[in-house]
Amino acid sequence: MRALQAFPDDAALIRRLFLADHSFRSACEDYRLACEGLFAFERLSGDGPRPEVQDYQRVVRELETEMRGMIQAARGRA
Repeated sequence: MRALQAFPDDAALIRRLFLADHSFRSACEDYRLACEGLFAFERLSGDGPRPEVQDYQRVVRELETEMRGMIQAARGRA
C-alpha cells in the first residue's frame, strides 16, 4: 500500500483506517492510481518534459495532504 510508504510512522493507524474508513480507503486508491500515473508519465519524459508530470505531482501532493489530515484526525480520536 503506497500510503504506508508515504507515512511509515503511522503504519498501524493506516492499516486500521484502511479497513474501517471508506473515505480513507478511497483516498488511498486515488493516491495509488495518481502515483502510478505519475510514474508512467515520468518514464515517458525521456523525450522531453510532459505537462502531465506536473499535473500528477500536484494531485499526489493534494492526496497526501488529504490523507495526512485523515490520519491526524484519527490520531486525535484514538
